Amino acid sequence: MLRTALALALVLAACAQDTAATREVVVFAATSLREPLLALAPSFEREHGAKVVFVFGSSGDLAKQIVAADRADAFLSADEIEMDRVEQAGRIDPTSRRARYGNLLVVIEPREGNPSAFPPPFEPAQLAGERVTRLSLANVATVPAGRYAKSWLESQNVWDRVADRVVPAVDARAALAAVESGGCQAGIVYKTDAARSNRVVIVHLVRAEEGPAIRYPFAVVRDGAAPDMGAAFVQHLEGLDAWLVFQLQGFTDLDLAGD
Repeated sequence: MLRTALALALVLAACAQDTAATREVVVFAATSLREPLLALAPSFEREHGAKVVFVFGSSGDLAKQIVAADRADAFLSADEIEMDRVEQAGRIDPTSRRARYGNLLVVIEPREGNPSAFPPPFEPAQLAGERVTRLSLANVATVPAGRYAKSWLESQNVWDRVADRVVPAVDARAALAAVESGGCQAGIVYKTDAARSNRVVIVHLVRAEEGPAIRYPFAVVRDGAAPDMGAAFVQHLEGLDAWLVFQLQGFTDLDLAGD
């Protein structure tokens, strides 16, 4: 009898440990955040005993999925517009909403191929020149990276001259890939994405004071399967480990910038 009781206790303990070890936190995040978030996941998993499951994509698509009640515990958007959309639908905890990290835009062209379309010094008007017949941007109607790029082009009085040559991409990484492949002579993408590619050349960095304010808000999603883990992950993004990872990956700190 004692032996049976001990065996049962061991089985129950093993089941409890297995349940704890396989808890999941589901994080919906903008594609441009893939590398820093993947780098942060191991430390979170060690500290909390939960597996992080990422769903990466365009912030607009992710916001629609969350509003439609798709399962998520935390949301990291590439702009405030999509986070606003989710908040207005009552799907995030507004008290958890925060924007700590930012980015910059760059103009790029393929490293290999024809002579540069941008003889120095760079001028935004060169994007409307005869050497650029296809300009790669993330979709300006649905993707934050595209909206940021359009905003900058408008501020430079160039948008109306290049709108008909824009090749829209499904997300920020797809916009980069179109230039890497040589399918487009130029593109406007995030600095952090371009910096990871050896197949493009950065021909112009859009300084913070020159371009739109690029912000990555994050928040806990209401009615997720693991709201406590969602809150823990959002809190993890405020820690020193996260700050160091985002700095090393080339993102800006909005707090240090006085945002």
